Parts: sequence; structure tokens; C-alpha cells
Amino acid sequence: MSTSILNEQDYYRIVYGGWLGKNIGGTLGGPVEGKKELLELTFYPVLPDGPLENDDLDLQLVWLHALEQYGPGLTSRELGQKWMEHIFFPFDEYGYALANLRRGLLAPVAGWFNNPFNDCMGSPIRSEIWAMAAPGAPATAAHYAYQDAIVDHAGGEGVYGEMFFAALESAIFFEKDRDTLIEIGMTYIPEDCRTAKALKDLIRWHSEGKSWIETRSLILEYHGNDNFCDAPQNIAFTILGWLYGEDFEDAILKAVNCGYDTDCTAATLGAILGMLLGPEELPDKWVKPVGDRVVVSPPVKGFPAPKDLDELTRRTIRMGKQILAAWDTGILVHPDLPTSWNRLEASAAETAGTIRELWDRKVTSNLYLLPQGTQSCPDAELVIDFGSEGPAIGAGQRKTLHFTLTNRSRVPIDGSIALELPKDWARPDELEVSLQPDESFQWDVEIRASAVAAASHELTFCWTRIHDHSIWAVQKVPFALISASRWIVWGTENDAGKEIYVSGNRLAWEEVLGLDSALLTANRVYRAETTLTNPIERELRLIAAANSPVTLKLNGQTVIDCKETLEFMPAYNRCHKEQWVELTLPAGIHKVELEYTGNGYPLEVYVLPVALRNTTSPGSYYYHTDILLG
Repeated sequence: MSTSILNEQDYYRIVYGGWLGKNIGGTLGGPVEGKKELLELTFYPVLPDGPLENDDLDLQLVWLHALEQYGPGLTSRELGQKWMEHIFFPFDEYGYALANLRRGLLAPVAGWFNNPFNDCMGSPIRSEIWAMAAPGAPATAAHYAYQDAIVDHAGGEGVYGEMFFAALESAIFFEKDRDTLIEIGMTYIPEDCRTAKALKDLIRWHSEGKSWIETRSLILEYHGNDNFCDAPQNIAFTILGWLYGEDFEDAILKAVNCGYDTDCTAATLGAILGMLLGPEELPDKWVKPVGDRVVVSPPVKGFPAPKDLDELTRRTIRMGKQILAAWDTGILVHPDLPTSWNRLEASAAETAGTIRELWDRKVTSNLYLLPQGTQSCPDAELVIDFGSEGPAIGAGQRKTLHFTLTNRSRVPIDGSIALELPKDWARPDELEVSLQPDESFQWDVEIRASAVAAASHELTFCWTRIHDHSIWAVQKVPFALISASRWIVWGTENDAGKEIYVSGNRLAWEEVLGLDSALLTANRVYRAETTLTNPIERELRLIAAANSPVTLKLNGQTVIDCKETLEFMPAYNRCHKEQWVELTLPAGIHKVELEYTGNGYPLEVYVLPVALRNTTSPGSYYYHTDILLG
């Protein structure tokens, strides 16, 4: 392998420029986040005290701390743990993933299950740390971006958005041409994903000579989404600013003035241009108001945040050196030698191999390397697949789990597999297994839960190794199932109620009743009923987020009565005020009744018990995981 040299001063300059550009763009776009109209920003809002706090940067500071704690072997498992320890954001996909993680689920299942926001921008905005810690190694950067994104976006466009940006930004260390960089980034995402389609159309419209405002309209027409955080449209807006911008200022203003997720578009483009230009080429007009301070949002806490951009840059470089060595990249950071890239054009091969394998991984399953704690070269692999309904089971309900054990050692192994289940659950018999090297055994197991419901249940897969007819070692892999909720649903007033189990918070009438959406008659009332068990008296926000008029009764009293069809927004923190109520809920079991008016479209509603805005410690609107529905 030919060695490439990255001069340490060049490394510092690119990383510092990127973090500075990130701060500039996030501060510019933050105050107008969510505005969907064409904007006319020309500069920052009044900044009395430097840059504004922004999750675009906050979360990457935590990821830097994760790299420092766990080293180059960092995976989604450790990143999920960092979410629970340091990040108390309730926003959209963040809130859903955190609820799943707190109940014992792991990525990618935690990022996919019951998550209506996995196509959003929460992960594409976190790409820079991986690019800067894997300079000149796009495949490595894309790998880390994948591990990051699946924690809260598994199965969605958010994963592809972060991989695209991480690969593009990593390539900036050896490539400066704009169009080549975009092309490199696009080789790390599937050609048929929505993000790739939006980018291809953007590039074509730009080449056809359409104005940036015309192109913005076309992006919204062909790739737009009512949710301002949807990733494909915002990634296209980011690159639109780059394609049409005449300089740094013009580019970030065009991106932000497209509207929608403005802090994300401006911050990511600011980081890209900052890496390309370096701090000395960024305009003083934009640099002086933000300075070199690092500001952290109060709900992101409990870790050693860098005090300024210099510390952030030096800590990033320190981890980058470790990653370049651990991944055998052939890239050497040198304090004296000039930067010299001897890069083979291997991106196509990389994409066809390890990167494509990431795209194809199932989001319904978790992979464990054995023995646990292994980062590579395992002796065995275990895959637990929960199926399309996800990791949920109702009281007294049956469920089939799929286990695949693969021998990755160089010798045959013998032993037995078994499950440890909660008290009074129906369990399968222990099974003897003998595996040759690289041989797999699939075990499809039906289990039955007891009649006792719980927020989550811990199960354990046991692999007992046998040597000379004796028990040699036992490895145990704990995993979680959460409680599915029991509902009674009615299609019409004259129907007998139908009992169903819902694996998450979403009720979709055409699915639970087996109806074609065309049969969901406009103005017909559909009903559902369940119970809500609250273990302690508490103040909370109860949400019935629906895509049609909806009424929710609690113990026979109407507490939510939304009479109009609103943009569907099942978010903990920004659901429409007509679709939530805040109240003091006594401990005990409460009756919940829904009435939902058909509008000729597929009907869906999310029932969500969450915390209030004001909490004793920063971090509001989190999901109450100890409250049971059904």
C-alpha cells in the first residue's frame, strides 16, 4: 500500500475551518428553522454573546467524547449508550429512539421500531466528526456515519444522508473539485434511494440553467415533504446552495433561504465550505460575530465539552490519528512533511463491498459478536431477528423469534442453545448444536408471554459450549421485548369490536381492520378503545396525533377534540395543540377511547404519553416508558 501524507498543520486548518463553518451556518439558520416559505435572510440575527446553541454541533461533541472513551472500535451499541447518558432531546426521531433505548432495545432495531421520523435530518447533520476523524478515507467515514445514523434513523433516508455527507467531507482532504466531491459522496448511497434521486434531479436542473429559485420549487414539487425535517429535500437544498453560490456568503444564504430545516442546511454547507476554504478564507464579516466559542444546549450534558474551536479541533485530530492507524488506511499525519496523496481509486470497490453490505443489513434484527465485547474477528456471531412486527409482545400473546448462530472460529464447535424467559412464560426446549467453521444454524422459536404486562421484558439467549462431553463455558446474550398494547377497534357503529395488538404507538385502521384505504369512507367515524396504566400520579402531556379529525376520551371525559385535518405530526415536542392535553393523571388504570373521522385517506393515529416542557432538569417532553397502553 502506498503511504499518503497529511501534514498536521493542513489537517488542523481543514478541521478548524469545518467546525467554524458549522458554527456560522447553524447560528444563521437556527432562528428560522421550520419556516417553509422562501426567505430573505442577509445576515445573522442580533448575537449578543457569540454563536447560538445548535444540535447540529452539540451531538457531535458527544460523539467525539464517545471516540475518546471507546476508541476506533466504536459502534452503534456504544453510541446508543451515549444517547441515554448525555442527550435529553425529545425532538422527533431523537425522542422515539431514546424511548426505545431506555426500554432495552439496541440499534438498528431501536432506530427503526415505531419511528415515524427515520427519513429526517437528525443524522445527516452529524457527519463532520466522522469525516474529520477519518480524513481522506471516505469508506471509513461512511462506516462510522452508518453506525451513528442507525441509532435513530435505521431503515430511513437519514442513514443515507449522513453517509453521503461523511464520505464527501472526508474526500475534501484529497479532492477540492465541487462536482467530483458530490459524485464521491453519491457512490456511498444507493442509486435508487430518495436522497440520490433528489440530488440527481438537482444536478440536472442546475445544468439546464434553471435559476436557484426555480430549482427550489422543482425540488419541493418532486421531492418535497410537509415535514420540514425530511432529509431528501433538505440535502438537496444544502447542495443547491453550493451549486448556485458565488462565494461562501452567497452559498449559505441561498441554502438557508430555501427554508425548511434551515439550521441543518446552512450548518452542513458552512462546514463543507469551511473545510475547503480554511479559516483564513472565511469572511471576517461572518467569523467575528461567532468567534471561537463552543456553546452546548442544556439538555446535552454530563461530558467534557470543548471550551472552544481550538480544543475541539485538537481533540478531533488526536482521535483521527488513532482511526487512521486502526483502519490501516495508509494515511500518515506528519508534523513536518508536506501533504502528499497517493490514493488508489478504490471507492467503487469499497462501495461494492463493505458499504453495500451496510445498505443491505436488516433493520429488524440485531447482530452480536461473541464473546461479547469483541470488536472484530469473533469466534461466533448471533443474529436475533424480531420479524416485521418488531420487538414487542402482548400479555398472553405468542411470538416467533429467529436466532442465527454462526461459527466464525477455525474449528468445529459443539454445545447447546436455550432461552431464559421471564416467570410463567412458555419456553422452548434446549437444543443441541454442532457447527463446522463458517456454518450457521437458524433456530425459529415460538414463545408465549404470561398474562402479566410490563413496559419491557428481559430475555436471554444462552450458548453453552461443550468440550469432551463437559460444559466448558456459557455465554449469555440478554435482549429485550417491549409490551404490545391491546386495543378493541370498530369499523362502523354496527360492527362487533375486533381485538388487536399494536406493537408500537401507531394505530392504522386499514391495517388493523384489513380494509383497503379506499374503503375508509370520508366522514365515517371509526372507534378504538384501550387502557392506560400509570404507576404513579404525575403531570403529563397526552397526545393523539392524527391525520384526520380525532377525539380522545379519558375515563369517559373528552379531553382532546380536534375537528379538522391537520398536517400529520406525531412528535413529542411539536404536535399540534389541538391534538394534545396536559393534565394531572392519578396512578391506576384509565380507559382511553378514540373516535377518528375518515377523510378518504389511510387513517393513522399515535397515542403518546410524554412529559411536560418544564422538568426538574433540562430535557423535556420525553416519553414515559413506564406507562402501559393496553
